[in-house]
Amino acid sequence: AGAAPAVTVTDSIAPVALTNPRKGLYVADFGRRLTGVVRLNRMICKEGTRVILRHAEIMQHAGLPDVKTADPAMIYVGELRGARATDVYTCSGRAGGETWQPSLTYHGFRFVEINVTNSGVRPAAALLTALHFHSGVALRTHAHFNSTTLNRMQHLAVSAQQSNLQTIPTDCDQRDERLGWMGDASLSSESMALNFEMAPFFSWWVRHVVLPEQRAGGLAGGGA
Repeated sequence: AGAAPAVTVTDSIAPVALTNPRKGLYVADFGRRLTGVVRLNRMICKEGTRVILRHAEIMQHAGLPDVKTADPAMIYVGELRGARATDVYTCSGRAGGETWQPSLTYHGFRFVEINVTNSGVRPAAALLTALHFHSGVALRTHAHFNSTTLNRMQHLAVSAQQSNLQTIPTDCDQRDERLGWMGDASLSSESMALNFEMAPFFSWWVRHVVLPEQRAGGLAGGGA
């Protein structure tokens, strides 16, 4: 009865900054928060060694409740709760370089910590590409206000909604939840329908909400 709009890569983003706060440890700043994964491009590394990517929304700063001494050069992952937000690549040692991106996962992030200890990798901006993806719903509203603040708020709202359209409407894209809570979708559905062509998306999703109710003879959980 029709498929959900395909999850589509809409942006390929290079880092705007790359720092080296500790030996073997680098931090890439992609300049904006997004949902997706990081691709490693033509990486030269030693066979059997690992390159470890950890994803984060923000850097450490004063005032974080679970950080006694903040290091502004290091990422902060406290709000991820149990989510590891970590991708690990084991190098084959291919002479011509290795290109890889993770599958069957995604992260909500702006910053990525790259651990290349003992791998022989020399990180540079060209090594890293952030792939931003979400369900392929077309944008239907282009709002512009006289207020810079309102324009920024609209941009952030659209970006947040895009990031949480991953075949189902999720409540967050970064921590250990990422679930299709129906209460969250109910509160956001009107604004999503104003911003995007949501009919194909919601039609598919609602059919798959109703299906287990019909089979079980009762209401599905997840109204929180």
